[in-house]
Amino acid sequence: MKNPLVSIITPAYKAQKTIARATLSAIKQDCQDWEMIFISDDIQDYSQILKDANIVDDRLVFTTTNKYGSGASNARNQGLKIARGEFITVLDADDEFKPNKLSKMIPLVQEYGAAVNEIEMRNNETDQILKKFNRSYNQRFRSPENIIWSCFHNCNTYMYDRSKIPGLYYDNSLPVMEDTVYLMSFFNNIELIGYESTPLQIYYKCQDSLCNSPDTRKKFLEANYTILDKIESGKISIKNPFALNELTKYIKCLLNIDKKYNYILDAEIFFKELLINYPMN
Repeated sequence: MKNPLVSIITPAYKAQKTIARATLSAIKQDCQDWEMIFISDDIQDYSQILKDANIVDDRLVFTTTNKYGSGASNARNQGLKIARGEFITVLDADDEFKPNKLSKMIPLVQEYGAAVNEIEMRNNETDQILKKFNRSYNQRFRSPENIIWSCFHNCNTYMYDRSKIPGLYYDNSLPVMEDTVYLMSFFNNIELIGYESTPLQIYYKCQDSLCNSPDTRKKFLEANYTILDKIESGKISIKNPFALNELTKYIKCLLNIDKKYNYILDAEIFFKELLINYPMN
């Protein structure tokens, strides 16, 4: 049976040094039914950058936000508008897929409508494997009540069937935490999200990236308060009451722990406290 076409959405902002690595990880997939959509958010011609690296493939699609630093949400939304795939996934320009990412995820998406996978975390400069803090579950699916626990680091590893989750776009007002809101919005249309416990992609922790810069803590705090305001006003894409309740508890717990521990200065203590204090159902 023919595989569905998968659209890989890849925003590109100051990605000249890493874009080739991300692209080659798509080209090396053992499932070849895909298109990769690059959205330049820094007025760079990434088509030419890849050509200069001898990377040319008819499945590579290039577009632009026509802006500089408008944000990952805006860039991804531009990619979604032109995506042809039945299934949607995302890959940040500084990360990479393992060769079996698509082939392992497609069956889960066909069963549940959406799926997420575990990741491998590495230091971009040293390639050292980094510690993760996700909580493990034995089931091959996740519910609104436990998916956040599985996705501290891998909310953006999802793949979904757009016929079952139609018309969903990213919240442009969120510079961070947008993936968490997007993922929890899947529960508007499906009951469970498939989960692959095998690491199927590599997240590279880069200095001065959006999640690892001097103002990261400030951005996360602002996003948390923005999300709470949106939940209270009903101006959020999440409609499932269980998903809304779980996200509210999660964010309030994050804010309480942040009063004691600065995530950037002491991430390990922060996540340990989160695991201890999070009010599980």
